Amino acid sequence: MKKKPQSEYATVTRVADKISPPHYKEILPNYEYMDMMVFMLKDFNGVEAHLMGQVYKYLMRYGKKDDKTQELKKAQWYLNYLIKHNEEN
Repeated sequence: MKKKPQSEYATVTRVADKISPPHYKEILPNYEYMDMMVFMLKDFNGVEAHLMGQVYKYLMRYGKKDDKTQELKKAQWYLNYLIKHNEEN
């Protein structure tokens, strides 16, 4: 059986959903995840910005993607690393 060709819109939508899945769109109505991250991280640089972004990411998607405890442990791991980084620098 021959596969029915998909519309360009369907293909673009599937790709967009993989890049920006629902657990990043349902954080705050009418705000894109990346726009929020740019705003929240504007005062940080380098490693500190990366680590803060990871902490924010896992806390913002808490209960929306993976197991809640797993998400909190991921956020905690990055937060602990951030604390260590700040203590050493």
